[in-house]
Amino acid sequence: MLMPGLLVLGRQAVSWMGRGGALRRLGRRRPARAAVPAGLDVAHLLAAAREQFLRLQAAWDAGDMDTLGALTTPQMLEDLRAGRAGAEGPVGRTDVLSLQARLLGFDAVDQGWLAAIEFSGLLRESPDAPAPVAFRELWLLLREHPADPTAPAWRLARQQALF
Repeated sequence: MLMPGLLVLGRQAVSWMGRGGALRRLGRRRPARAAVPAGLDVAHLLAAAREQFLRLQAAWDAGDMDTLGALTTPQMLEDLRAGRAGAEGPVGRTDVLSLQARLLGFDAVDQGWLAAIEFSGLLRESPDAPAPVAFRELWLLLREHPADPTAPAWRLARQQALF
């Protein structure tokens, strides 16, 4: 995948939303690997996550910072901007040929819910690429204040290539 990412692993989730981009620990309201909240449709979440993956990839390819900003946390957007430093406009076209999503875990954090989703599949990073390449990534999606109906949808907070 062309988008840069950094994943911090440990017993506690690490916040990338702190002031000035500083990292700070997120307090937990529930134990690690919290159960999926009642009423959350996992199939719907995974379908929406696949759609978001495709939208984010298209926005990255097109250099569409407005769409990237709408679909990511502020810190992730900063990381994406840094990854595009010096590149203006489109950087190519990535064709996602197959895409699977699997929910790996769920965490309750002070800001809301954090979902860990593994994406895998095949993609072609340019139209003239000789063959598609396999990919596997871990995405952390944040849903801030899920009880608030005016809160934004799930947003990409971190992304890490797994191979």
